[in-house]
Amino acid sequence: MSHRLIQLLCALAAAWPSAGFAAVEAKPVLLDGLAVTFKSANGGKADTTVRPHFMLYVPLAQAPTPFVAPGVFTAEWEGIIQLELRDRFVFQAELNGSLQMELNGEVVLDAKSDGGTTEPTGRIRLNSRGNTLKATYTSAASGDAFFRLYWATPDHGSEPIPTKFLKHTPGDRLARGASLRRGRQLAAGHRCFKCHADGVPARGMPELAMDAPALDGIGSRRDANWMAGWILNPAQLRPRANMPAMLHGATAEADARAIAAFLSSLKSSDSFAEVKVDAATAEVGQKLFTQLNCVACHTTAGQTPAEGKVALGQVRWKFGQAGSLSAFLSNPQAHYRWNRMPNFALTQDEAAALTAHFFQPASLAKRASFAANATLIAKGRKLVQSTGCLNCHALKLGNHFSAPLIADLAKGCLADNPAEAKSPRFAFSESDRAALRLFLREGGASLGQASLAEFALRQSADLNCANCHGQMALIPPFDVLGGKLKPEWSGRILRGSLAKRQRPWLTARMPSFPARADGLARGLALLNGYPPVTPPDAPVDAGKAGIGRKLVSANGGFFCFSCHGIGDLEPAQVFDAQGINLARVADRLLPGYFRRWMRNPLRIDPQTKMPAYFHRGQSALFDVLDGDADRQIEALYHYILQGSGMIPPEAPGK
Repeated sequence: MSHRLIQLLCALAAAWPSAGFAAVEAKPVLLDGLAVTFKSANGGKADTTVRPHFMLYVPLAQAPTPFVAPGVFTAEWEGIIQLELRDRFVFQAELNGSLQMELNGEVVLDAKSDGGTTEPTGRIRLNSRGNTLKATYTSAASGDAFFRLYWATPDHGSEPIPTKFLKHTPGDRLARGASLRRGRQLAAGHRCFKCHADGVPARGMPELAMDAPALDGIGSRRDANWMAGWILNPAQLRPRANMPAMLHGATAEADARAIAAFLSSLKSSDSFAEVKVDAATAEVGQKLFTQLNCVACHTTAGQTPAEGKVALGQVRWKFGQAGSLSAFLSNPQAHYRWNRMPNFALTQDEAAALTAHFFQPASLAKRASFAANATLIAKGRKLVQSTGCLNCHALKLGNHFSAPLIADLAKGCLADNPAEAKSPRFAFSESDRAALRLFLREGGASLGQASLAEFALRQSADLNCANCHGQMALIPPFDVLGGKLKPEWSGRILRGSLAKRQRPWLTARMPSFPARADGLARGLALLNGYPPVTPPDAPVDAGKAGIGRKLVSANGGFFCFSCHGIGDLEPAQVFDAQGINLARVADRLLPGYFRRWMRNPLRIDPQTKMPAYFHRGQSALFDVLDGDADRQIEALYHYILQGSGMIPPEAPGK
């Protein structure tokens, strides 16, 4: 290679970082959601966090976040609206308070309202890359604080800004807010205040009420060998275990076996149904395992352990007998109300089939038998009373354990080496310890605030809701649910108290989480800018309802009952996917969502089979209300408001 060519290559190499690397560096890191900073009007520290939606609702006298005092507040939103294609939008808000919004450095909305709707803006052009967003909402001096922002284009009616377009850049304030919240969640989730109860409020953060598996009768439900291994080191069997290792030193293993011996002696009078474990039943269970999307939360035997998922390789060892596992699957919350395991309301046959699926492999290693005697059981009983087990687990037995004040945890549970202090050993990382220390130092007062919007964020992440919603066929995206469903109805389905499934023809089914139901339902509504209790519907307008009945008919209408049942009237001719019975719609859907859905279902859920009957404010049925889309949708709404009192339309040709 010539000397001149070498010089040229060196010059190009030197020039490359200044051009190519700088271009890469200029591109900011963008994360989902918008950054929002809450400040109390009475002063105090600001709190910065991320919210997925550009809307909020805070009931009167409640705090906007756990770390800001109740009362009048401001919320300053910052981020990017990142579009796929440029377009022109009209913005409008419903609010109680004042809202000023800037887009790309220009004020586009500056309005006040006492609960009504602002005047629409003119058309504002947003580009296809990043559009900077800054907005300040100030709550009103009286009434609930809320705002809901909508945008519209000529092709699409008024709608909330979809979460997929909202982005933000990370920063120090957000990192601090996230660390405080992480510490708060860790402290509650690991039941720190069950032992260190000093200064903990009687009411507030919902997770303070979390229980742990009851010990009464546990000897009939769990294998003794598994319990010994779990007690010795829970994190070794499940990396995300909340339970700490309580035993130390050379006697730890023997002590664990003694506790397991005592627990295994606690038998239940209940008998388990016999479960047939054979290839045919196991095959049925395997299909059910797939239908219920169990892999959203679990990895099975032989699979590589996945972050955040519970491995199922230990199931046979943990439960010991098939009847025990089948009973657990039938009602996972029977002995542990806050259990994260979804309750699918399985029939006895379904629970037995799933059990057969897990118990079928014959290649699982056999565990050594567990020998217990009266001396070992008596020793275990004393250890249960003295090592802190009864601070979390319910059992009618005297508790002889005491713990230091929570202010002294840096010398105990949060010490760099808890074993030296003979303190409980949690599977905390260094960042976990730092978050807990920050929270205990600066965030303890937040425990008195329920802050259900943030409860919904925490619990929906912990329960992996988005691993099914929007991922499985015909299951709606999770991020729209709080602005779609009335919280009363959401609470019923989350409690498992609905008398009938809304879509019984689907193989997938919605499970229940009874302990979380009310908080999660209300929190999702608040997070989406709606009150935790739905205001009463307007009285049914009989004239409009009559027009709505004509619109759902096959005679001059949209023939809605081709796919939807209407009360006792069955769908006439389902071609692809059946729809929900229209008599149940008003009980489920928020009025604003119903109207947006009718204008353009595919805009909300690209998976839906529901066609769009309206375009740019017009309907193809010009002879009904002059083809005006809004008036026809209003008529349909008054028709469905009748619920079980709806009069179905006449059959075609009558």
